[in-house]
Amino acid sequence: MTDEPETYIGQRVRQIRARRGISQQILADRAGLSRSVVAKYEAGIRPVDSRRTLLALAGALGCTLGDLTGGDDRIDPAISAFHRAVPDIETALWTQGNITDTRAPRTLDQLVPAVDHASALRHAGDYAALGPLLPELLTDAYRLADAGSAQAWDLLAAATYGAASALRQRGHGALAWTAVQESERAARHADSLAPVAAAQFLKSQILAARPGALTAALATVSDVAERLTPEARTRGELETVGMARLQVGFVETLAGGNARPHLEEAAEIATRLPDAPDGHSTARNRTFGPANVALWKMSSAVEQRDPAEVLRIAEHLDPAGLPNKVRHAQFFVELGRAYAMKRDHLSALHALLRGEHAAPQQVRGLAPVRELVGAMLREARRDLTTGELGRLAQRVGVVA
Repeated sequence: MTDEPETYIGQRVRQIRARRGISQQILADRAGLSRSVVAKYEAGIRPVDSRRTLLALAGALGCTLGDLTGGDDRIDPAISAFHRAVPDIETALWTQGNITDTRAPRTLDQLVPAVDHASALRHAGDYAALGPLLPELLTDAYRLADAGSAQAWDLLAAATYGAASALRQRGHGALAWTAVQESERAARHADSLAPVAAAQFLKSQILAARPGALTAALATVSDVAERLTPEARTRGELETVGMARLQVGFVETLAGGNARPHLEEAAEIATRLPDAPDGHSTARNRTFGPANVALWKMSSAVEQRDPAEVLRIAEHLDPAGLPNKVRHAQFFVELGRAYAMKRDHLSALHALLRGEHAAPQQVRGLAPVRELVGAMLREARRDLTTGELGRLAQRVGVVA
């Protein structure tokens, strides 16, 4: 949307507002902000570092979050393999595996470790390796489900959930919605609560990125959390229901509500994991546990613009104890955002670099990282802009 060498959300707000023919005051009134704050966003003096504000601006302008964040990693060679696979992923989902394919389909015993491997790649943030695996994985999972066993449907629910999660992370929201609907359909035939809770959790995440859809996002995940929490027994069921509780808390934060009861409920569910039986479902969320609950509390505090609370939680959370590279990276991204709120640019930069080191594909594609790096680039000392910060700005696509 711009030919300028550096772009940021406020710049796109200004461009879309001008095209809509509305003033800063009208935009401010529609978004529930002051005109002076809108002016600071547009001038690049203040970064748009809140999801709630971003949703309000997108709703007021009648556009999507992607129109404002402008981040498109589809031209990034490091991750292009994922995006090249998307048309084939789309075909597998639309046809429900009914495609021209002369391969002998994998057996259930062969497909279980393949789904686990795909999940491990997603949790490591290695989307470039994951993308090319998904079309055949989905096709084989559909073909097994046609046989009608509950275990095969459970596996299809896990495979489509993983595809939906990866598609959402990489900016393919509409196709992610198709995939999660397929996961929801498969979960109805499975013999476990875990895939049911997982699908509703992810539907809520997708909805929460749509302006005007927070009410639906909250209702979707609140319902499944309330219904299934008393029934959850196995480790997979507790993990997925616990993640649903965390999502309820985060959406409450976005909506300006009280997240604490839901986050504490998730923390209580996490204490039940060590004594829970494994269960037979492929649907799991191994990221759930006490450390991840603390990480979601950090994210909630960032959204509430409470850097002191973020730093307090971080003091007691060892990132090495987080379950995978993506969560490890998220810890440092949230820490960097908190330091930036305190205008400690050097500490923020160091945190972001550690996050990038943990999961480079994940971090470089995050809109909050681009916005933060751009703001720091405009404000920081010259030695930072010509050193690590300048190079990071290039890697995340803030500057050419």
